[in-house]
Amino acid sequence: MRKSDAVEDFLGSFGKWQFRSTLLIYLVKIPSAWFMACLIFTAKSPMPGEIFCSPPIGIELNDTNFWINSIHKESFNRIENEESYDYCYVYQDAYLNYSVREDEATRESIPCVKFQHQTVYASIINQYELLCSREALVALSQSFHLLGVLIGGIIAFYMLKKCSPRETMLVGMISQIPLGLATGYAPNYILHLIFRCSVAATCSLMCIGIMIVSDITAGKYRIISICLFEQFWSIGVILLPAVSSWWKSWTTVYIAISIPTFSLIILYYWIPDSPRWLLKHNRVADAKKVLLDAANFNGKTDYNEDELDKELSLLAEEMQKHPSEPTLLSIWKGTLTFKIRLFAAHIGWSIYLMTYFALLLHVRAMGRKYLEINTIIAGTSEIIGTFIGLILILHTTQKWLWTSLLNILASIISISAIFVPDTIAPTERMMIYMATAMTAKMTVSTSLSIFITSMSEIVPKEKRKTCNYSGVTCSRTLVMIAPFIGFFVIYGQLVPQVITSVMNIFASLLVAICIQTSRTLPHKTEIVTPENLLLKA
Repeated sequence: MRKSDAVEDFLGSFGKWQFRSTLLIYLVKIPSAWFMACLIFTAKSPMPGEIFCSPPIGIELNDTNFWINSIHKESFNRIENEESYDYCYVYQDAYLNYSVREDEATRESIPCVKFQHQTVYASIINQYELLCSREALVALSQSFHLLGVLIGGIIAFYMLKKCSPRETMLVGMISQIPLGLATGYAPNYILHLIFRCSVAATCSLMCIGIMIVSDITAGKYRIISICLFEQFWSIGVILLPAVSSWWKSWTTVYIAISIPTFSLIILYYWIPDSPRWLLKHNRVADAKKVLLDAANFNGKTDYNEDELDKELSLLAEEMQKHPSEPTLLSIWKGTLTFKIRLFAAHIGWSIYLMTYFALLLHVRAMGRKYLEINTIIAGTSEIIGTFIGLILILHTTQKWLWTSLLNILASIISISAIFVPDTIAPTERMMIYMATAMTAKMTVSTSLSIFITSMSEIVPKEKRKTCNYSGVTCSRTLVMIAPFIGFFVIYGQLVPQVITSVMNIFASLLVAICIQTSRTLPHKTEIVTPENLLLKA
């Protein structure tokens, strides 16, 4: 482990100032989680009778229930455990003459082309008619959010060449409020996608604050701080039902998750900047001010300002002499073993992230009546998983192997849900399905926490920043596929769960076989870099 520099010597590993600063930065994860997971509540599946095929022009409805029962084929919704009907198709003869007797009907079905809504909750499904053949557009909405996360990470990467992390965070906060409101009031689906992508990009800008957390802490306190950063994402997921379930319209949900960002702008005054970023860009006076504020809050008095000036100037000069980062292609140069390890890291991280988001959205397949409690359970499983990851990082030298074994075991448990007999009561059956799925989600969170904190251990020191940027970009690109995994629920309630479990097993085998590192505590400033933006922004 390399020796400490002037910043770490002055600040120490952790103190009251670091605690206050990191806690304030953590808060940005809560609205970021809300904007990502709000689809769970803004795209609630319609209940029976809320949506049905509109009658042809010239036919007036005197009895809505009779019309629905006459033209739609009855079915049983196993997910919601209720009698329902297929509103995507209508009986052709009854549709044209719904007074036709059933014994005279031909029962030939044709697609419904226009729907009528009498919903209690106005969701994006009603607003943009994302029904039947357009149902995949619900998943596309989520993919555009993840595209925004990718774009925001790239924007942040280039902004950090001129703007400090604190300034970048402020741009994200200020932009998020109007873009979040615009998303909720988008008059058509295309604008909804554009605004959803844009507001997701602002979440990435806000979450660059993790660079500051990494910069003002040291040693094991840095690892703990970064893992706890992820906990506030999970806290946001847990709080989402409280924010979203009170409203009768998806538009109001977007208002409810946008407005709280005003409080972050107020608290911004107490968020410090990254001392090392300031020194690297020759802003020595600004870096000194950050350190003196920390010393004053922590009660530190054993320092000399003139000596501090000299040390910071020398460190700034040294940091500005560092060679430029290697290119993305250059990080792949090396032995075949090194290339396989790097490939495994990229693919493993990407698949774990895909399964994470797919399993979170999978709560929609557990029934509309249980959305609130199941979302809370999902967030809780993430917290447990992250703590397990923290334990593996701090106390084992085989963290990659252990997290892989845990994921394989959890995936087998998740797949075992297909053997639950139909004779079990619906509520109990849902509880078993949810428990098996969230077991896998917990271990996926364990793996993600290890990748986020320890990715830099996989490659040589000179390639770490570029490797982190490459891994994040790769995973954020592939994760856009994740929402479409949930679309396979049309073939069976547990199909998405089985798909994610198989993916999880594959990624875990790849990681266990190809990635091995022995170092437990990471190097001082290399856990999180400006390029290593948190994946779940």
